[in-house]
Amino acid sequence: MVGMASTPAAQVEAAGAAAAAGAAVAAAPSAEVVRIKRDFGKPHFDLAIDAFMAGPARLERVQLLWVNTSEEDRRKPLGKLIERMVALKYKRVSARSFKVVVAGDDKEFTFTVELGPDGGLSTFVAVDTDAGRHIPRCKTEEAKLLARRVIGIPVGIAKVAVSCRDADGNVHAGQVKHRELK
Repeated sequence: MVGMASTPAAQVEAAGAAAAAGAAVAAAPSAEVVRIKRDFGKPHFDLAIDAFMAGPARLERVQLLWVNTSEEDRRKPLGKLIERMVALKYKRVSARSFKVVVAGDDKEFTFTVELGPDGGLSTFVAVDTDAGRHIPRCKTEEAKLLARRVIGIPVGIAKVAVSCRDADGNVHAGQVKHRELK
Protein backbone atom coordinates (compact mmCIF):
# COMPACT_ATOMS: atom_id res chain seq x y z
CA MET A 1 0.00 0.00 0.00
CA VAL A 2 1.13 3.55 -0.71
CA GLY A 3 2.29 5.38 2.43
CA MET A 4 2.54 2.23 4.56
CA ALA A 5 5.84 1.11 6.08
CA SER A 6 6.73 -2.16 4.35
CA THR A 7 9.83 -3.41 6.17
CA PRO A 8 10.14 -4.14 9.90
CA ALA A 9 12.77 -1.37 10.22
CA ALA A 10 10.48 1.10 8.46
CA GLN A 11 7.58 0.03 10.69
CA VAL A 12 9.70 0.59 13.82
CA GLU A 13 10.79 4.00 12.49
CA ALA A 14 7.18 4.95 11.71
CA ALA A 15 6.04 3.81 15.18
CA GLY A 16 8.86 5.82 16.76
CA ALA A 17 7.87 8.93 14.78
CA ALA A 18 4.22 8.51 15.84
CA ALA A 19 5.25 8.10 19.49
CA ALA A 20 7.47 11.18 19.26
CA ALA A 21 4.62 13.20 17.76
CA GLY A 22 2.31 12.06 20.56
CA ALA A 23 4.93 12.96 23.18
CA ALA A 24 5.38 16.39 21.59
CA VAL A 25 1.66 17.12 21.98
CA ALA A 26 1.66 15.81 25.55
CA ALA A 27 4.72 17.92 26.36
CA ALA A 28 3.47 21.03 24.53
CA PRO A 29 4.04 24.20 26.55
CA SER A 30 1.03 24.90 28.73
CA ALA A 31 -0.24 27.80 30.76
CA GLU A 32 -2.92 28.07 33.40
CA VAL A 33 -5.76 30.19 32.07
CA VAL A 34 -8.05 30.13 35.10
CA ARG A 35 -7.90 28.57 38.57
CA ILE A 36 -11.18 27.33 40.02
CA LYS A 37 -11.31 27.10 43.82
CA ARG A 38 -13.88 24.83 45.50
CA ASP A 39 -15.89 25.03 48.71
CA PHE A 40 -15.84 21.25 49.25
CA GLY A 41 -13.46 18.31 49.15
CA LYS A 42 -9.77 18.33 49.94
CA PRO A 43 -8.69 21.94 50.53
CA HIS A 44 -5.34 21.44 48.78
CA PHE A 45 -6.95 20.51 45.45
CA ASP A 46 -8.19 23.14 43.01
CA LEU A 47 -9.28 22.85 39.40
CA ALA A 48 -7.64 24.71 36.54
CA ILE A 49 -8.17 25.13 32.84
CA ASP A 50 -4.80 24.88 31.15
CA ALA A 51 -4.06 25.82 27.55
CA PHE A 52 -1.45 23.97 25.49
CA MET A 53 0.16 25.96 22.70
CA ALA A 54 1.16 24.86 19.21
CA GLY A 55 3.32 27.85 18.40
CA PRO A 56 2.79 31.52 19.19
CA ALA A 57 -0.52 31.90 17.34
CA ARG A 58 -2.35 28.57 17.83
CA LEU A 59 -3.93 26.76 20.75
CA GLU A 60 -3.28 23.03 20.47
CA ARG A 61 -5.81 22.07 23.14
CA VAL A 62 -7.25 22.97 26.52
CA GLN A 63 -7.89 20.71 29.49
CA LEU A 64 -9.59 20.87 32.88
CA LEU A 65 -7.17 19.43 35.44
CA TRP A 66 -6.79 18.86 39.17
CA VAL A 67 -4.12 21.03 40.80
CA ASN A 68 -2.51 19.76 44.00
CA THR A 69 -1.45 22.93 45.79
CA SER A 70 0.43 20.96 48.49
CA GLU A 71 2.71 19.51 45.78
CA GLU A 72 3.83 22.68 43.98
CA ASP A 73 0.67 22.83 41.81
CA ARG A 74 1.19 19.35 40.35
CA ARG A 75 -1.41 18.69 37.65
CA LYS A 76 -3.34 15.51 36.99
CA PRO A 77 -6.34 14.66 34.82
CA LEU A 78 -9.77 14.18 36.33
CA GLY A 79 -10.42 10.57 37.31
CA LYS A 80 -13.04 8.11 36.11
CA LEU A 81 -15.29 8.76 39.13
CA ILE A 82 -15.45 12.51 38.40
CA GLU A 83 -15.97 11.86 34.69
CA ARG A 84 -19.06 9.79 35.55
CA MET A 85 -20.52 12.74 37.48
CA VAL A 86 -19.36 15.58 35.23
CA ALA A 87 -19.36 15.55 31.45
CA LEU A 88 -16.62 17.55 29.74
CA LYS A 89 -16.57 18.74 26.15
CA TYR A 90 -13.80 20.65 24.44
CA LYS A 91 -14.91 22.43 21.28
CA ARG A 92 -12.47 24.18 18.97
CA VAL A 93 -13.89 27.53 17.87
CA SER A 94 -10.84 28.68 15.90
CA ALA A 95 -7.06 28.34 15.91
CA ARG A 96 -7.05 30.81 18.81
CA SER A 97 -10.15 29.75 20.76
CA PHE A 98 -11.74 26.76 22.51
CA LYS A 99 -14.94 26.30 24.48
CA VAL A 100 -14.78 24.17 27.63
CA VAL A 101 -18.25 22.88 28.47
CA VAL A 102 -18.75 21.37 31.92
CA ALA A 103 -22.07 19.63 32.57
CA GLY A 104 -23.17 18.19 35.88
CA ASP A 105 -26.14 18.20 38.23
CA ASP A 106 -28.42 19.08 35.27
CA LYS A 107 -26.47 22.31 34.59
CA GLU A 108 -24.08 23.21 31.79
CA PHE A 109 -21.36 25.85 32.23
CA THR A 110 -19.29 27.20 29.32
CA PHE A 111 -15.86 28.81 29.52
CA THR A 112 -14.28 30.25 26.36
CA VAL A 113 -10.49 30.19 26.30
CA GLU A 114 -8.92 32.67 23.89
CA LEU A 115 -5.44 33.52 22.75
CA GLY A 116 -5.37 37.30 22.39
CA PRO A 117 -3.57 39.33 19.71
CA ASP A 118 -0.84 40.09 22.27
CA GLY A 119 -0.29 36.37 22.93
CA GLY A 120 -2.04 36.49 26.32
CA LEU A 121 -4.52 33.80 27.33
CA SER A 122 -7.92 34.65 28.83
CA THR A 123 -11.13 32.90 29.81
CA PHE A 124 -14.49 34.50 29.13
CA VAL A 125 -17.89 33.57 30.56
CA ALA A 126 -21.45 34.83 30.43
CA VAL A 127 -22.22 36.23 33.89
CA ASP A 128 -25.29 37.13 35.88
CA THR A 129 -23.92 39.75 38.29
CA ASP A 130 -24.81 40.14 41.95
CA ALA A 131 -26.14 43.60 40.96
CA GLY A 132 -28.73 42.01 38.64
CA ARG A 133 -27.04 42.62 35.25
CA HIS A 134 -26.31 40.04 32.60
CA ILE A 135 -22.92 40.37 30.88
CA PRO A 136 -22.63 38.01 27.90
CA ARG A 137 -18.81 38.20 27.76
CA CYS A 138 -16.80 38.86 30.90
CA LYS A 139 -13.07 38.14 31.34
CA THR A 140 -12.68 35.77 34.31
CA GLU A 141 -10.28 36.84 37.05
CA GLU A 142 -11.32 34.46 39.84
CA ALA A 143 -13.67 31.48 39.96
CA LYS A 144 -15.08 29.27 42.70
CA LEU A 145 -17.17 26.12 42.29
CA LEU A 146 -19.86 26.09 44.98
CA ALA A 147 -21.49 22.80 45.94
CA ARG A 148 -25.20 22.13 46.23
CA ARG A 149 -25.64 20.60 49.66
CA VAL A 150 -28.17 18.35 51.36
CA ILE A 151 -27.91 18.42 55.16
CA GLY A 152 -24.48 19.95 54.77
CA ILE A 153 -23.12 17.24 52.45
CA PRO A 154 -21.98 18.27 48.93
CA VAL A 155 -24.15 16.44 46.39
CA GLY A 156 -23.85 18.50 43.22
CA ILE A 157 -23.05 21.83 41.64
CA ALA A 158 -24.93 24.88 42.93
CA LYS A 159 -23.08 27.52 40.89
CA VAL A 160 -19.74 28.85 39.73
CA ALA A 161 -19.08 32.22 41.35
CA VAL A 162 -16.74 34.58 39.50
CA SER A 163 -15.05 37.92 39.59
CA CYS A 164 -14.63 39.24 36.06
CA ARG A 165 -14.03 42.33 33.91
CA ASP A 166 -16.39 43.55 31.20
CA ALA A 167 -15.25 45.06 27.88
CA ASP A 168 -14.85 48.47 29.56
CA GLY A 169 -12.62 47.03 32.31
CA ASN A 170 -15.24 47.26 35.07
CA VAL A 171 -15.03 44.51 37.71
CA HIS A 172 -18.16 42.47 38.45
CA ALA A 173 -19.03 39.71 40.91
CA GLY A 174 -21.64 37.15 40.04
CA GLN A 175 -22.15 33.65 38.77
CA VAL A 176 -21.50 31.96 35.47
CA LYS A 177 -24.74 31.84 33.51
CA HIS A 178 -25.58 28.19 33.06
CA ARG A 179 -27.96 26.27 30.84
CA GLU A 180 -30.46 23.95 32.51
CA LEU A 181 -30.27 20.46 31.02
CA LYS A 182 -33.70 19.26 32.20
